[in-house]
Amino acid sequence: MFSKEWFLYVFGRWILLSGIAGALVQYLFSDIWGIATIPAFLLNQFCLACVFWYVDKYIFKSHLKNIADFFRFPRVKGEFDCEREFAKIQEEFNDFKNSFTPAPQNVNNWLNEFWDLMHACEMMERILREKGYPIDEERKRIINENFARGLYK
Repeated sequence: MFSKEWFLYVFGRWILLSGIAGALVQYLFSDIWGIATIPAFLLNQFCLACVFWYVDKYIFKSHLKNIADFFRFPRVKGEFDCEREFAKIQEEFNDFKNSFTPAPQNVNNWLNEFWDLMHACEMMERILREKGYPIDEERKRIINENFARGLYK
């Protein structure tokens, strides 16, 4: 129960963010703007709930698999496999390379192809997740390796 993550959650998210932010927002609504205490409290709770919906989804993303994934693109319809998506990644990479190479400084010429490539890579991640591969564990392993190599600050 008293893990590093628990302390970060209790003191970082709950006490620091919820407690202090809640007190400041309550002060703003009640004392500065003159809203009566109960309506100010309800408005305060609503505002914080809207913010912490996203904060908590981010915090618990790796712990609760039922929370919606944080993908930039909607899932493409249909059933896909890794081989088909690899071919799509190759196709999108070649389009990106062909538009980037002649004028790397002209972002407008290759930005669309860049996002098409990102979409294809994201779709591969979805496929791997749907098939039950340990995506998050592998990502953490790579991050740890890169920290050990001194690649991050």
